[in-house]
Amino acid sequence: RALYRELAHATGRNTTDLARAVAAWRQGGAEGLAVLEEPWDPPAGPFDRARPLLAAAGFPRFTPRRNHLTHPDGSLQLRFGPDMRWYGYESDPGADDWWPRAAPQHDPVTALDALLAGDAVPDPEDTPSYVR
Repeated sequence: RALYRELAHATGRNTTDLARAVAAWRQGGAEGLAVLEEPWDPPAGPFDRARPLLAAAGFPRFTPRRNHLTHPDGSLQLRFGPDMRWYGYESDPGADDWWPRAAPQHDPVTALDALLAGDAVPDPEDTPSYVR
């Protein structure tokens, strides 16, 4: 635990933020970490088409903000990455404490389905040693 606290301090984060950054890295590598830390304004195109696709699949109306689409109850969020993939996030409703949860997908409906199914971010033990 002391090593983890020291690592958090060395990176300018608290231990919770370090754990969240590790989860984002496991979720999508450098792109996953960027999606966690750097909201951006995507150009017109795939981001704009996501809400109608989600509605057509029977999901409620998500609220857009920058590259985020948030479920009306505030518990689920899809984040659109510069790599054109959708990253699933989860929070307690209304807490605004978002955690990466599911592997990124190219399709927002598939990403939301994976998030709802509880498809977890890959375990670090499943990561090839050359990536670690």
